[in-house]
Amino acid sequence: MYNELMLKVVLIDIDNTVMDFDRCSKRSMKLTCEDWGIPFKDGMFDAFKSYNDRRWQEIERGELTVKRLFEVRWNEVFASLGIPMSDGPKFERDFHVYLNVSDIPEDGAKEALAYLSKKYRVFAASNSNTMKQALRLQKTGMLPYFEGLFLSEDMGATKPDRAFFDIIFSNLDGVAPNEAIMIGDSLSADIAGAAAYGIGTCWYNKARLAYDPSRPPADFVIYDMRELKKIL
Repeated sequence: MYNELMLKVVLIDIDNTVMDFDRCSKRSMKLTCEDWGIPFKDGMFDAFKSYNDRRWQEIERGELTVKRLFEVRWNEVFASLGIPMSDGPKFERDFHVYLNVSDIPEDGAKEALAYLSKKYRVFAASNSNTMKQALRLQKTGMLPYFEGLFLSEDMGATKPDRAFFDIIFSNLDGVAPNEAIMIGDSLSADIAGAAAYGIGTCWYNKARLAYDPSRPPADFVIYDMRELKKIL
């Protein structure tokens, strides 16, 4: 069981936890649409976000791979909008050109990381890849606050799978799960996955969503990243 007094390691998600993925992806989608001559209208990003959130939940359940998502995502999003799309995988690659250099942090994230890194060992724990996230964190000035990055596409395991956390703790000599806390926005990947492993949990609930009673309760709930200074 998680013991706050023994806390040594902070594991923290990246997208929509320290990086504002919604704003980054909206800007990237808009710029890619402009390159493709597709008028970007209100509601288009909302359609993408709804689709993307649903598909990532499938990835977390092991029902879909990231590779397959990137193959079908834009064809399916644009089909739902009634907009012709000739080559979804090409749009995906162009979208990632912008997304991989996006640099919009969550409000208060840099301040929170600066504080945490003075007290604990801080590691990223994210379903993504190192090349993209390291560049984005570097551009925001947040990369130096991380001792290391545990990212699924390089590890061969995805949150909330136990194997993801097995790999992390096999690389943290002398650190037990109850000496760590996981901070993230996803109740399924971050909170449920970490809780099942015996890691402390902090749900970043910026949108102030209702808690899903089917999920284990988080040890902490915050609505602003700066609140971490009060609880850790």
